[in-house]
Amino acid sequence: MIASISNSLFWFCFCLVFGTILSIQTTQINQNELCRDGKFRLIEHETYCDYYYRCEDGHIIEQKCPNGLVFAGYRRGMIDHCGYPYIVGCPDGVKIMGQSPLNLVNCPWSYGTFAHETSCTRYWQCWNGTGTLQQCPYSLLFNEQIHSCDWPQNVPDCQKHPICNEKPNGAVAIENSCDRYWLCVGGYPRLQRCPAGLAFSIELSKCELDYTVPGWFVYYNNNDI
Repeated sequence: MIASISNSLFWFCFCLVFGTILSIQTTQINQNELCRDGKFRLIEHETYCDYYYRCEDGHIIEQKCPNGLVFAGYRRGMIDHCGYPYIVGCPDGVKIMGQSPLNLVNCPWSYGTFAHETSCTRYWQCWNGTGTLQQCPYSLLFNEQIHSCDWPQNVPDCQKHPICNEKPNGAVAIENSCDRYWLCVGGYPRLQRCPAGLAFSIELSKCELDYTVPGWFVYYNNNDI
């Protein structure tokens, strides 16, 4: 009885090991078959978005994208045939990232665009691990879902600013300033400045000829403008 169990266990282990070796060899053969003609080509990885294969002189070589980028195709993307995941469309529920975030200062990954810690109108542009602070264009907010600036109505998680509580859409005067004002769009303020020769009129909520705005002369004299 014991001998029978030992014999069965031996053959089970043998088949398991042999099957694993055969599977590895088959995978290697299939991969090398892709490069058998000796032509240069790039092949996407079967599991990871940020890895790919390079065929060179009949051999297959595994390559890795810079941290935060994914394989985009031959001569596509930004660096080494790799681009931003949210542009390429990977991870996609089938493939995953093989590398882990580095969690650098202001940059979860070495490359990419990421939300600012406190501001909805600013974001970090990360390149090779260094983050550069960027400002969204007029009236737009940073949308973490698409990693770019978007209309405020598409960014519901961003809280509105109290400056715009009374006037969610329109111009709001700035105390002790004649040429600057807040422009509220959808409850989010953007700092604006009147062109030269104009001043902000509280009564009209817009820039007017400076000499027609009460208090402009005193303001400019006090500020040496």
